[in-house]
Amino acid sequence: MKKIMLVDDDKEFLNEMSEILKLSGYETFVFSDSTDAATKAINLKPDLILLDLKMDNKSGFKVADELRSITATKDIPVIAVTGVFTKKEHKLLMKVCNIRESLIKPIQPLDLISRIENILK
Repeated sequence: MKKIMLVDDDKEFLNEMSEILKLSGYETFVFSDSTDAATKAINLKPDLILLDLKMDNKSGFKVADELRSITATKDIPVIAVTGVFTKKEHKLLMKVCNIRESLIKPIQPLDLISRIENILK
């Protein structure tokens, strides 16, 4: 079973996404605090990370940049989840931080599963 790590400070969103992923056959690990997300990723070794970009303690951009700089996590695909960072310059920053794709909230469940399956092929 593939492991997916979700990091988002919106607990309701985390619960919804986790349920969708579980019903689709994924093992999920949810975290509402981004502070030590990179350490958690090192320990969990997820197959993919869904990462909110706008969080209070540490932005998803910073988390993605940390993941990119750590040997144990640099190859884990990251999908950004955002309702805020949707402009062209944000896409460039995502690319620099090694974020593979982005999904705009609200997320359609079938779109989420489709993107994940394409990346994990």
